[in-house]
Amino acid sequence: MLSPGLIQRQSQSLVMTPQLRQAIAMLQLGHQELAQSLQQIAELNPLLVLEPTDTVASSDPAEAPDYHDDDPDRFTLGSEQPEAAAPGPSLHDDLSSQIHLTFPAYRDRAAALYLLASLDDAGRLPERISDIAHALGMETAALESIRHILMRLDPVGVFCRSLEECLAVQLERRGRLDPAMKILLANLDLLARRDWRLLRQKCQLAQDDLLDMLAEIQALNPRPGFDPHHPVTPIQPDLIVRRNGDGFRLTFNHRALPRCHVDTDMQRHIDGSTEAGRQLQTYASEASAVIRALDMRRQTILKVGAEIIRQQTAFFEDGISALRPLTMRELATTTDVHESTISRVVNGKYMDTPRGIVPLRMFFSTALQASDGSVQSASAIQHRLRALIAAEGDDILSDDALTALLQKDGFAIQRRTVAKYREGLGIAKSSQRRRLKKTS
Repeated sequence: MLSPGLIQRQSQSLVMTPQLRQAIAMLQLGHQELAQSLQQIAELNPLLVLEPTDTVASSDPAEAPDYHDDDPDRFTLGSEQPEAAAPGPSLHDDLSSQIHLTFPAYRDRAAALYLLASLDDAGRLPERISDIAHALGMETAALESIRHILMRLDPVGVFCRSLEECLAVQLERRGRLDPAMKILLANLDLLARRDWRLLRQKCQLAQDDLLDMLAEIQALNPRPGFDPHHPVTPIQPDLIVRRNGDGFRLTFNHRALPRCHVDTDMQRHIDGSTEAGRQLQTYASEASAVIRALDMRRQTILKVGAEIIRQQTAFFEDGISALRPLTMRELATTTDVHESTISRVVNGKYMDTPRGIVPLRMFFSTALQASDGSVQSASAIQHRLRALIAAEGDDILSDDALTALLQKDGFAIQRRTVAKYREGLGIAKSSQRRRLKKTS
């Protein structure tokens, strides 16, 4: 008779099969990564057949509305993109981390994540803020306050509504948004046409001064949200929520991924007595395992999605102000799904709701956990410091005032460290910011 310990170890080894490992790996992939993975598997497995399906959102540029007249491609002075860095975490992931560190209030964080999901490939927000606020059930002014903080994350200028605003925020960071520069930015059409004479007249500047200002603008990035290694593609929601009488109906979006099946015609003609036939049998077994893994992924996402709707019904009814604090651990308990599995389900998944397409992460109040204490803590302080300065009103915050606010937020920090971080972020002293505000 086996001891309980042996039984437990045997059970654990049986549970963690290659098929289960494959299912877990598929679970944490978004639809685009999963589609690429399936394509690679099908190229190596002649018995796995993919059936392409129509996508929910059109990728045809002709069908996409033209939200901007100030196309950055027309802005020749600043149109050169910086040299692409080596592939790494996407800009979207980096901004998501900054959002979790910058917004301690989970409803504000949820709204910020919603805006992140709404960015185009230049890092702009094509939708009107009032329309987004209406969809989220919140005041436009409150959402604008959140957006103004987001515009000052790294890279500066993401979340802007126009090229003019994008450049203005970058110049503000450099302490160069003076009245003459504002006039120049308000006349980008003249800049695109290279009408230097009229620009000098409007800005009331000498030619050398205008050339200096143009050089400054040339150094800016008109597309700060452009990520060459992780291009923005239309979001394909994994789940679809629609009203159904007094409640809501949840379905899985099968159109987001190709359907798979085993090539039964080829399977019927496999001769298992030959080496080639045995290899084809292996292919057939692996193809069936892929299909089972996809079905397990679908069932798990549906299960988690259904519980999110049950726990956050008030959001679907009343908007973001009705979001309740919800942790992944709490959802793991109610669904009998491991917390790490919940995290994989939430990663990169979206839900199409009556209030728009929202990231599943938006429904959780848990902030990101520090992976390495000192570095992450410094990053958190820097992002919070930037947020406090970005939210300044008429009263400009001194380093002493910033230190007091950071300490109130729970950061063990001294004034000299605040000054060092502020300088490292390229933010001017309070006296300089005060003078700039008076002249603007």
